[in-house]
This record gives sequence, structure tokens and C-alpha cells, in this order.
Amino acid sequence: MSLTKVRRTMFDIEQRFNTRYQYPYVFLSDEEFSDEFKRSVQFMAGGLNGSRVEFGLVDRQDWRYPEWIDVDRAERAAEAWADANDYVADTPGWRHMVRYWAGPFAKHPLLQKYKYMWRLEPGSHYACDMDYDPILHMQTNGLSYGFSVSTEEMTDTVPTLFTSVVEYLLRNKASLANNSLTWILDKKKEYNRCHFLTNFEIVDLDFLRSDAYQGLFAHLDRSGGIYYERWTDASVRSMAVALLLEQHQVRWFEDIGYRHDALQSCPQSMERQMRCHCDPSKSTHLLPMSCSSRWTAARSIDISML
Repeated sequence: MSLTKVRRTMFDIEQRFNTRYQYPYVFLSDEEFSDEFKRSVQFMAGGLNGSRVEFGLVDRQDWRYPEWIDVDRAERAAEAWADANDYVADTPGWRHMVRYWAGPFAKHPLLQKYKYMWRLEPGSHYACDMDYDPILHMQTNGLSYGFSVSTEEMTDTVPTLFTSVVEYLLRNKASLANNSLTWILDKKKEYNRCHFLTNFEIVDLDFLRSDAYQGLFAHLDRSGGIYYERWTDASVRSMAVALLLEQHQVRWFEDIGYRHDALQSCPQSMERQMRCHCDPSKSTHLLPMSCSSRWTAARSIDISML
């Protein structure tokens, strides 16, 4: 975890938002945090008089190949995908990380006292002053998931993801009566690869800890697609949101200026622009690959129609 990237993102969040609200930070890692790291992030959070900062270790059982995974097959698949795409970040540790974010993390002991989580990706940039509390907004309006950027996933990362989801649907029709499946399906009811980028998400942890979510995760986890293909926490989370939540339970935070690498969301209204430092013409949702605006039209589909 890059300390420089962490500090940059914390600086943005503190300046734009958290100096007023004083929410705590929780850092989780598969390795011990150094004293330098702890002191540095505590300072960014306002020192001893600032926001609370907590540090936790990931359970080793949650950061390794599950027992049902063929390790040789998984490593061959990762190497082949990396060679084909010149993608250097594809390592066993990276796969363990996305699996952890897809399911197990919500059960970490440090998170049990919290209902909502705002995920802060190291290196992300927040470009607008926030004149309201998004977490309180979620709670007040009964929302379960909030996102900033949504795009179509690359085809070769999820070739059998929806097939695995349909297998799950056939076994759990009653529990999935209300859904937002039109968001991930085109007019021919074929998978369109839409997914939320989870490097920004505000989520009701009770939703992630629910039997419905954990049941879906367990099914997808057992199928091995995280290791044999390249399913990410983003693709798994997006499937769960589309299957288990209705459109009105999800909020697109278009008014929060956000950027991670080349993908970004910048408010379009002039009123919001007065509090921002970003270019609205570069917002990802203006591109054909974006799925953000499509969410507002998401509707339920009778599973028997698939």
C-alpha cells in the first residue's frame, strides 16, 4: 500500500469533507503496518485530536487460494491473461485482494460496529467541496449502494460470469423477486458487461453481510472465476446490486467530483462547478462505454423470462 497515494487521497477527503464530519478511517492489510505508516496517516487525519484511525490485519484464511481452487490452473490463467494484455498487476496477491473485497472483508471484526462504509482507493482524487454528508444521505433515504463511475467491463475478463449468475438464479428465484437486472442486460436479455467501479463505493455493510449477498458471493466464489478468468470485486458487487437491490436503493453520486486514473466523474451543473476543480467535459459518463446514466432506467425482470 503506497503511503504517498494514501496521503494524497486522505488530504483530499479531509480538505473537501472530513474536517467537518470527523468520520473514522479503518485500514486493513495482509501485512503489519509500519510505525511510519501509522504515524503518517494519523497526522493526515488531524493528529491525536483528529479523526479516529484503526488498523487491522486480514485473516490469513481470507488471503490465500481457497481449498477448491486448482492453483496450477489459476496461475496459468493469470499468466496467460497478463501476457495477452501486458498487464503487470495480475499476481496471486492481486487476485486474493479482489476476492477479499468481493466478500470476506465485510465480516472483519473492526467493521462490525459500522453500518456504512465509504471505500477510499489510495491515489484517488476528490475535486469538489462537499456541502452535505453522503453517508447520512444514504441512511436517511434508505439507500444501500452509492457509486461514482460505472463502465462496461472488458469482455475477456468475465466470459462465464453471467452464466454462473444464471445458475444461481435458477436455484433462488423466490429470494430475487425484486431486482434491477435491466441494467446488466441489453434488449435481447444478453449480458452487457456493465459494472460499478468499486474504487469508489458507499455501501450499507448490512447488505454485504446479508445471507442473500453472501449466498451469491459463495456461489460465484466456488465457481472459481476470480482465479480462472479475471472477475473482480467490482464485477461481483455489481451483479449482487443488480440482482438483490431495486433501482431506488442505489444512488449515482454524480455531484461528487472523483477521479481514479483515467476514469472520472465531474459535476455538470454550474452551481456545483463553483465548488469544484475538474473538467465536466471529461466525465466518463459522457463516453459510450459508460453505464452510469443507464442505471436511472434500471428495472426488475422476472427471472423465469431469462
